[in-house]
Amino acid sequence: MDFADAYEVHLSKPQLDASAAYWAVFGVEPVWVRWLMCLRGHIAVLLGLTHPFDTTKHSADVVPVLQLGVRVGAFTVQTVSPNEVIVGDDDKHLNFRISCLKTASGGRTYITISTAVEIHNTLGRIYMFVVKPFHRFIAPLMVQRASSEGRL
Repeated sequence: MDFADAYEVHLSKPQLDASAAYWAVFGVEPVWVRWLMCLRGHIAVLLGLTHPFDTTKHSADVVPVLQLGVRVGAFTVQTVSPNEVIVGDDDKHLNFRISCLKTASGGRTYITISTAVEIHNTLGRIYMFVVKPFHRFIAPLMVQRASSEGRL
């Protein structure tokens, strides 16, 4: 992997499965994050990369059915189990995966959101150079926001 990170929070709702926890984090993004993702998408398309502008809108209050190969929001579902959801996509510049993993330790339950990126070429390195500072700010913010707003 060329880039990896992980952010973990205590799960105050231990009954949530990984799909519900994933949606608690990624189903309710702030408007400014949505705007940045759209801007990123337009720039990516200009560079010949793929970006899903025609994603199905889902309610933040209802967890969509996460099925292998189905795009939910901005990402394609790669793996689904009660304790882990992995989403991501492959493109000519890089491949990425985001995991939402539910674990237990010491009588407490946790959710860890991790990202792994494999860069393929110079365009991928430039892309990550630009995106990495935003990712390092937004990823932990999304996890902490879901926790502090009582969705996790």
